[in-house]
Amino acid sequence: MEIAPSVLEFSGPFTKTVTRTLQLHNKTPEPMAYKVKTTAPKLYCVRPNASRVNPGETIEVQIILQGLKQEPTPDFKCKDKFLVQSVAIAPEQETLSVGDLWSTVEKVGKDKISDYKIRVHYQIAQDEAEPLTPVAAAAPGAGASFTTPTSNGSKSAPGSVEKTLTDSLENAPAVVSGSSGGTEKLQETIKKLESELEKAKEVPAATADSATAVRRGSQGVPVPMAALLCLIAFLLAWLFF
Repeated sequence: MEIAPSVLEFSGPFTKTVTRTLQLHNKTPEPMAYKVKTTAPKLYCVRPNASRVNPGETIEVQIILQGLKQEPTPDFKCKDKFLVQSVAIAPEQETLSVGDLWSTVEKVGKDKISDYKIRVHYQIAQDEAEPLTPVAAAAPGAGASFTTPTSNGSKSAPGSVEKTLTDSLENAPAVVSGSSGGTEKLQETIKKLESELEKAKEVPAATADSATAVRRGSQGVPVPMAALLCLIAFLLAWLFF
């Protein structure tokens, strides 16, 4: 009996039914019987698993992989095997069924049985992943302009609030030193500083990634505003005490 192929190749997806075919050719002048065994009977189905092959005849046997629970890993090595046994049918055995014929042969004629082993191989596709090329991040300002919008949606010039408060703080000492002869200029300065403070409260805090963000103190108050509050308190204390 000639049997082909010598290796059963199964390709995915392995979670679905996959069918491969064995060809059995009887090159002898007498009829032969065959049967197919496997090391994994719960995983495969063989149709027909036993039958008769007449002289010169070629038949096909379907080997059906009934599907795995999950896809095998790329390094999986299948160890399943099939065994095709064949034996010549003697004239006195022509009337026996295939099942009865094999029962008789296995009892009294094991030496007449020919064995042919077939290996199983799973063709598992291995994805050849290309190495990732690092992409340099664009530097801020390269092709994009970042601004900080106000609460009403209009855009304010970066640093304008901090500059105004800083100018008031720089001019305040001169007012204090020149106000020893009266309190009118001092009161006027205090009102001006209070006005600047009210304007500063209307400006929202800048985001952390903006280059013109207003620096905050440990309690979350901008540094110029905190300095302005200290100056107002100092002027009030100097004026009334």
